[in-house]
Amino acid sequence: MKLYIKKARNFMMAAIATFALFSCDLELQKEWEYVPEPFGNRPTGMSALEWMEMINSDPTYQDANGLPEFNYLLEAIARTGLEDLYLGQDTTKTYLLLRNSAWNGNNQLIQNMAGNRNYPLDSISNERLEHVLRYHIIDEYLSQPAIPKNDSFLYYQTLVPGDTGSIEINKRLFDQSIRINTSIARIGSPSTPSNMPSTSRGTVVNLHNFIFTNGIGHQLNSYVRYQPF
Repeated sequence: MKLYIKKARNFMMAAIATFALFSCDLELQKEWEYVPEPFGNRPTGMSALEWMEMINSDPTYQDANGLPEFNYLLEAIARTGLEDLYLGQDTTKTYLLLRNSAWNGNNQLIQNMAGNRNYPLDSISNERLEHVLRYHIIDEYLSQPAIPKNDSFLYYQTLVPGDTGSIEINKRLFDQSIRINTSIARIGSPSTPSNMPSTSRGTVVNLHNFIFTNGIGHQLNSYVRYQPF
């Protein structure tokens, strides 16, 4: 038994010496650096349209298929001739910016409007595309911090006139994300269901607070609606 203890002690001492020898050459671990949402929460100095065009010209911001992230949205804007809505000087607008996944993803816009997610955008009429774009612009400036947390639903008017242009907003207490046309998630109690019609569709904002010269934008990976477009 004494021999066994002595051998174990010698092994431990050798291991400690080896670690001390090699640890002298190890570099100190670099401090972790937080990378914020790209360009978020500070003025871009550009209109919504100019900013999206700038992002699309940068290969850093591409989707999984290698396409510029706003490829479909910019094409829809050009097809409908609504450039002025995204270039204007009215600073009270909130732009819900649809990334490519909101257009060509499974059960997303192109599939739901044209029947096949692989169809080109021109398989959808310009009139229907305009309806989509107008519903994703709110006629009021809504920054993420200004929206009350998880208290109640707030209702706003999009650029679609009448009741079908109504949009429902709440903000998740846990992660502060803006939620559109969805239930209010409660901690420790049941969720409060949305008051939107069964034909509506909701989602969570993915990237918040892109401050433009003509309003503010939030990026979505899925689209929202009051009723089918």
